[in-house]
Amino acid sequence: MYVMDIMDAQPILPSKERIAARFGRAAGLCESAAGVNMEIVKRVAVVARDEMAEGQLWADLGSGTGKLAENLRAVSAAARLLCLDLAFPPLRRAMQAGRAALAVNADIDDLPFRDGSLHGALAVSVLQWLSAPEKALSGVAKALKPEGALCFAAYVDGAFTELVETRTRMGLPQVIWLPTVSELLMAFDIAGFDVQAERIEHFDRVQRFPDAASALGNLSRLGATATSGRLLNRSELAELYKDYTLIFGKKGTVPLTYRSIIGTVRKRA
Repeated sequence: MYVMDIMDAQPILPSKERIAARFGRAAGLCESAAGVNMEIVKRVAVVARDEMAEGQLWADLGSGTGKLAENLRAVSAAARLLCLDLAFPPLRRAMQAGRAALAVNADIDDLPFRDGSLHGALAVSVLQWLSAPEKALSGVAKALKPEGALCFAAYVDGAFTELVETRTRMGLPQVIWLPTVSELLMAFDIAGFDVQAERIEHFDRVQRFPDAASALGNLSRLGATATSGRLLNRSELAELYKDYTLIFGKKGTVPLTYRSIIGTVRKRA
């Protein structure tokens, strides 16, 4: 673990190390990613703003390059924010940009924090990639103070349906497994969080891209193409792009569906 003071019929899921490696190699691309995912980041920043208070210590779990921290500073400068990620290159970019009080290179399944040391935590587009989210969430709950808040966003079943359908039609194995809303909310409950329906919002968007390569490139920046098996070769990838466009293309663009839930859960007292 590295700690740096930086100033103020499901497919087999890929390993966390493989996902982290993908994010590490694409740190620059993730930095420039916009569209729907950045809209989600900004929404979580607004949700978290109402939970944070001056002098508190919060952790952004799976922080990437610190874009959430940057957006939080734009709406509230109250709390100190620590960035944690398993991939080191994105953290280095966060460090260079001065986006958080601390940066920690560590695993969300093995948090290096003392019990009850955090006032709150954030997790954006992270939980859906975990094979056992309740395990990570139990660790988060231990690190939080009583009634500490976890503000989150997670992609759920029904997202990225275009890629799923295209691979199905091509007879290719699926590379994305996403939890249902019920499964994710159950994981929060098992881990020791109170879940209130009125604090959970559903977020659905369809973003259109000029071509299939652009759509899947955007998806890659979310870690959704870090597969557990072999990568497609060049001809297979070209065929995937072609079929994606034939099935879903319309008026010179192709769609990509995003479905997530955003909200706040609170550690049981």
